[in-house]
Amino acid sequence: MREFFSTYWLYIKTFFKSRAEYRVGFFLGLFSNFYGYFITYATFWVLVSSLGHIGGWDFSDLSILYGLSLLTYAISGTLIWYTVYHLGGIITGGGLDMYLTRPLGVLRQMIFQRFGDTFIGQIIVTIIFLSMAIINKIGTLTPALFAYFLLCIIGGVLIQAGAMILIGSISFWTKRSAEIGELFYYEIRDLTQYPLSIFPRWIQLVLTYVFPWAFINYYPALIILNKTQTVYDFILGLLSPVIGILFLSVSLFVFNRGLRKYSGAGN
Repeated sequence: MREFFSTYWLYIKTFFKSRAEYRVGFFLGLFSNFYGYFITYATFWVLVSSLGHIGGWDFSDLSILYGLSLLTYAISGTLIWYTVYHLGGIITGGGLDMYLTRPLGVLRQMIFQRFGDTFIGQIIVTIIFLSMAIINKIGTLTPALFAYFLLCIIGGVLIQAGAMILIGSISFWTKRSAEIGELFYYEIRDLTQYPLSIFPRWIQLVLTYVFPWAFINYYPALIILNKTQTVYDFILGLLSPVIGILFLSVSLFVFNRGLRKYSGAGN
């Protein structure tokens, strides 16, 4: 693992050296992503300013809720969105055969293949709004709450990465999986931008037990914001990092099964 991170860090430095040759394009891409998600936060602010609150959640609450989802998505995206999530295009284009001829693991090679620099703008804007929201709602985080906050980010990153890997892995059987990801990952996960309490019970159950997207941000936010109303909510919030590990493990299992099934671009 240490070797992996040291190699990846070397790759990142090399990547930014190459991007420095096209500084205007790099900064335009960064600003574009920053601006796009800044507008999303501004939309939340306008919506809450008009309604007063959404299900008892004010703008700072929603900033933490949405921030946990966006930050973990952006971190995962820098690693695998451009490659593993779009595995279908790599398979149909014959690119996966190239990975199989090399001694390094396929998944590691795909992570090294492309650093998702376009996600940096999302990370920056999220950190800004998250920081302001935490200062406004909580003030100074206690050591225990800070540790839990970090664990929740790790758990969220594992769930988001697991989702990207799982969706990409479907391409081993279908050759295309982007449409599946759009529906079951993006569209359904976007419901967690808002408090689950405003949705019907069956949607809450789906986002908890069918698709674990609520563990990315909703249940952790309940603990961080001291909004848990039952022991059940508190336990689910504590389980977020555990769910992340389990979900990523399942995704890696599916990926490896699909990889063993794969027999080449010309089959």
